[in-house]
Amino acid sequence: MARTVLVGGTVVTVDADRRVLDPGAVAVDGDAIVAVGPREQVLAEHPDADRIDLADHVLLPGLVDSHGHAGHSLTKNLADGAGDDWLDLVKEIYFEATGTPFWRAEGRLAALERLRAGVTTSLSYVGSMPRVDDPRFAAAAATGYREFGLRHVVAVGPPDGLPVDCADPEAGTETTVDLDRAMATTGAVVDDLHGNADGRIQVAVAPSSLVPEMDEAGNATEASVDQLRRVTEFAEREDLAIHAHAYEGEIAAADAADPEVLTERLSLAHCAGIDSEEVALMAENGVAASHGPLTHAYAWDRFPVVEAMEQGVTVAVSTDGSAPDRSFDLLSQGRIAAQLQRAHHGDTSLLPAGRVLEAMTVDAAAALGLGDEVGSLTPGKRADVVAIDRRSAKLGPHLDTGQTVPRLVNYADGGDVSFVMADGAVRLRDGAVVAPEAPTVEAVLDDAAAAAGTALDRVDAADALEPHPDLWGAVRYGE
Repeated sequence: MARTVLVGGTVVTVDADRRVLDPGAVAVDGDAIVAVGPREQVLAEHPDADRIDLADHVLLPGLVDSHGHAGHSLTKNLADGAGDDWLDLVKEIYFEATGTPFWRAEGRLAALERLRAGVTTSLSYVGSMPRVDDPRFAAAAATGYREFGLRHVVAVGPPDGLPVDCADPEAGTETTVDLDRAMATTGAVVDDLHGNADGRIQVAVAPSSLVPEMDEAGNATEASVDQLRRVTEFAEREDLAIHAHAYEGEIAAADAADPEVLTERLSLAHCAGIDSEEVALMAENGVAASHGPLTHAYAWDRFPVVEAMEQGVTVAVSTDGSAPDRSFDLLSQGRIAAQLQRAHHGDTSLLPAGRVLEAMTVDAAAALGLGDEVGSLTPGKRADVVAIDRRSAKLGPHLDTGQTVPRLVNYADGGDVSFVMADGAVRLRDGAVVAPEAPTVEAVLDDAAAAAGTALDRVDAADALEPHPDLWGAVRYGE
């Protein structure tokens, strides 16, 4: 018997039958969903359960953000996020000016933002590319997700440009990271974090790039082949997911160098510039894609989203983090993803609302290898449920159940999320955080401001907070 019944208005299950129940209810026992069905039926089957009244809401699975970066929440909009200036600055901050207080403060702020946006499962690299000189940084970055009770995948693996120099100002140490050090730290993070918080904290083996170096002919260099093989062998031995950025030519180069890496275990972020042959390789081998519509990578070169979906590639919509010029509001980015494809193809029929919602729930969960646990409101899965308050001018009027999913995808955003349950525990109620182990919102914000200011001081970059000289009147930055 269920301990709790979420008494809905409309319940969007995203289950195998894509049921939309109006009115519906979700019964929860412990950390699992035990029943989803018409409201009166579920209430009759579980008469003694505690009831949470969400009758004026739409219930749906917790959203899944399948690609992002820790660190971003403390580097938002620096240098106006203009071109390479921002990326060069944050690399310096992440690798030369941060210790565990920075990563802990940033992770708490990121977890809080994701919670408020209805994102109950997420993935983040520790840095713009993995910082793997010491496993303490990954542990610190995961702290907020554990405290707020969310599900989180820590992405850790070899960074690009090995060897990479790192400094820890708190400890007064400097470290040069080579492939051996990167893999050793990855192993230490797995030992320390994987399966923590009742399984909510997991680790993915995540090199920054699938193929970090290629020669003029587009073949993986010897160092890249060595990295590919070691990453693949480690992930298979530890039974872990693999996640990486990938751009034009990298999938083909990986296939030629070590085809064993191209499996359902692998998900790739961005995939900007890949051609039809690389899309086919993804489809044939079950490799998933995580598409960030607002990323700089997509501005430089497109990922063929529609073409990949049509060939059977699992495509998730993700945020890529909360900087330099975006947020963790995954709901709002879903409709942007759809509009960009419609504009590119000149076809407004593309990407129906249900497909967009799938890309942020069930397909995103599958991309991370978590499809059996989350992504839909299905008995047996974890009780990750969000509720959107539809009592607003933006989402009204409620006329017909058939309009529920299009209304959500086309109009709702993270600010409309008023209730979040993760792993069967209520974490947001009436828009207020309910997480006894977490610091207060005020403490999170104060610590974040202090940590960000300290990091900027260490790299002597206070000017990055000044308005860009091309803020007003110019057509582009750098004129």
